[in-house]
Amino acid sequence: MNDDMAGTGAVLALWNDVTPDVDAEYNTWHAGEHVPERLTVPGMLWGRRYRRACNSLAPRYLTLYGMRDVQVLDSDAYRLLLSRPTPMSAHMRPHLRNLSRWVCDVREAHGFLASTHVAVWTFDAEDAARACAGAQAESCPHDLLLAQRSPDAAPLPWLTGSQAQAIEGSWLLAMGMPGQVMASAQAVPGAVLYKTLPVQPALAPRL
Repeated sequence: MNDDMAGTGAVLALWNDVTPDVDAEYNTWHAGEHVPERLTVPGMLWGRRYRRACNSLAPRYLTLYGMRDVQVLDSDAYRLLLSRPTPMSAHMRPHLRNLSRWVCDVREAHGFLASTHVAVWTFDAEDAARACAGAQAESCPHDLLLAQRSPDAAPLPWLTGSQAQAIEGSWLLAMGMPGQVMASAQAVPGAVLYKTLPVQPALAPRL
């Protein structure tokens, strides 16, 4: 892995929509409190927020967290954030829709964090994911994240069935794309295209 992904052994991927009436409120909370709060957990190395930039049935938002390993999600610090949400987090949870959560082991990563535009695919098999990466290598030879989904990851304890949406597959492929490529979804067949959203600096750890 390159320096920007050094130490990232796992990725937490979350897709979601939000009820339209709180969309602006959601983005203020997510960028200013929720993601920065998660980054206070030891072993949670980085967080990236994205908004869908193409016509697709996929959820509008995608969040990726880089972790030292998947055991970070079993830590007391992370479990505390799940069990004791802030007032804003408790307020926003019922408004989340079409949420899918993947806990993944990173299999290959380089250059990815510098990308402001990304194309994302999910696959059932590693061979298909790697073949897709190879086909796109001319457009983005150095910006890639390939991760394998863990089948044993525990679901979010507060998530109701009506809020969930299954994102099918076992392999996650995300590749940074030049802006001119992102202008045409036909240039990246099968992908959902995303553009980065801001994230404020990490908050002080909650005691």
